[in-house]
Formats: sequence, C-alpha cells, structure tokens
Amino acid sequence: SALGEELAGIDLGDRRLNRRAEVLLEQLGKKPTVSIPAACGGWAETRAAYRLFDHAAVSAEQILAPHIERTVERLGAHPRVLCLQDTSELDYTGKTDIQGLGPLNYETRRGLLLHPTLAVTPERVALGLLHVHSWVREPGSLGQDKDPGRPLEEKESVRWVDGFARVNELAERLFETGTRLTYVADREGDIYDTFVEAPCPEHGADWLIRGQQDRKLTNGKTLRQALNEAPVLTETTFDQPGGNGRTARTVHQQIKVVRLRLPAPKRPDRTLAEVEITAILANEPEPPPGEEPVDWLLLTNLPVTTPEQALEKLQWYLCRWQI
Repeated sequence: SALGEELAGIDLGDRRLNRRAEVLLEQLGKKPTVSIPAACGGWAETRAAYRLFDHAAVSAEQILAPHIERTVERLGAHPRVLCLQDTSELDYTGKTDIQGLGPLNYETRRGLLLHPTLAVTPERVALGLLHVHSWVREPGSLGQDKDPGRPLEEKESVRWVDGFARVNELAERLFETGTRLTYVADREGDIYDTFVEAPCPEHGADWLIRGQQDRKLTNGKTLRQALNEAPVLTETTFDQPGGNGRTARTVHQQIKVVRLRLPAPKRPDRTLAEVEITAILANEPEPPPGEEPVDWLLLTNLPVTTPEQALEKLQWYLCRWQI
C-alpha cells in the first residue's frame, strides 16, 4: 500500500517489531478518527498495539524516520517549499490514570505538547513531516519563558530557533537541487535570535514570521510607526474561514512594506548584531461593524519591492492554516 511504502525501512532493532509497527500504522491510518481498540478490531490486536507502544526500543522519531526521508526526497521536485511550525496541546485533563503528564496553559490542565515541522508547497500541497518535537512541562514552570534574565536555551521558546536551525541545515543540503526552503512561524516565533541566525543566507533557508513585538528603531520611531507612515503598496481581498472564534467573511486589506534595520536587543547572556529585514503590514482599514480588524505584521529576510512579491509573502503566511 501507499502507507506501507511510505513507512518501509522502520528500524526498531527487531524484524517482528518492525512488522508489527507497519501493520499497526496501516490500521490506524485507515481509521484516524476512532480509538485504538476500534481501529485494531479486536482485543488481541489492541494488546499487541499497547505492547508496541510500551516497548523500550520504540519511539516516535524511529517510527517517523522513513517517512521523513521520503518527505526530504519529495522536496527536491519543488522550487519553493514552506516549512511550517506550530505547537499543539494534547489535552488529557481528567485522565487520572495517565502518568507523565504536565501542565498546559494552566496548572489544572494536564497533557503533552507537540511541535511539528510540516513541509507544504505554496499551492498548499502537503509533502510530509520534517521533524516532530514533543515535551512535558514541569509542574510550576509556567511563565518561565517571560523571565528576561533566563537564558534562551533554558526556555521553551528555543524550540522556534532550533526549528529554524534544522530547516536551515536542510536548505544547505538541498541547495544544489534548486529547492529553496522558507521557514514560516506564528507570533511565538518572533524571536530576534532567529533573525540573527541567517539574516540573508546565500545557501540557507529564508524565513517569514508573524511579528508580535513593536520594536524601537535607531531613528527613535517604532516599527509600527514606520509602517503606518509608509504608502499603500497594494490591496488584497480574500475569504476568511470560520472557526476558532473567527467569523467566516470577506476581508479587504491594504498592504504596506518597509525595508529597515533592527537594532539588537540587549541580552544578559550574549551579544547580538543588527539585522536588516523587510516588514509587511496587511491591515483591514474598514472591518464590518462588530468585527475585529484582520491585521498581520509579517517579518522576513527577503526583499519585497513589488505588489506581486508582497502578495506572494502574504499567501505563504496563509499556508500556515494547513498545519
């Protein structure tokens, strides 16, 4: 089957384990929305599934390794691939029989956190996973990321910088194929260290990140002020899907662009350099009554000088909805 070909090469150190993993993933893949017992179809098969999950030699990284290899192979057929990252909560609040859980956004909510990298073409064709990072928060650790004196390496937010580093390394490997990778992240990924990692790479990955912070510039103005004063480069209209508190409606935005240098923030543990970036503001000047305006501040290392380039970057960011 197609799934069997995708997972061919699973190496768990034992041929029987490899075969059991392939059969189980076939079963789960055919019925992804049901429980494990329902997908397995019998008690003996369900017990075999849980024995596999509990085996010391089995990990998500090993099971996904052949799929990730196939994904990398598929990248080479495309001139531009977007590497999307996002964090999901696996909420097991109330499941008191599950061990090893940690707090989610509140101490009373318990579960795991998952941070994958999904490769997608600008036409929104999913090519597969490139990496999956999962972790459990320690009790009492909520809010530690906001401590300005805490080194980045000790914060959960380092996952965004590490994620870009992996994409950048892969981009250098794929350079000879003509494939260009772009790292795409939401507001949580607005971390200055990522901008410094590769402000204008020759062989590495580009990046496109939704801005969260209104930074001060060397001329005394802020990033938002510079964009507000910029002329409108172009306009766009699109249909916003409903869900997650959003109303399904048509959105009309004006797009402004500035190229500028960001002064480096002061860090207690390192010295950072200034970087040159492009800031894109897509704002909705006249939202419908009762609706919040749909405004996006996007930051990228790539130069944007034409309406076509600005609209292209906006479409790249909208591909994040795929993850």
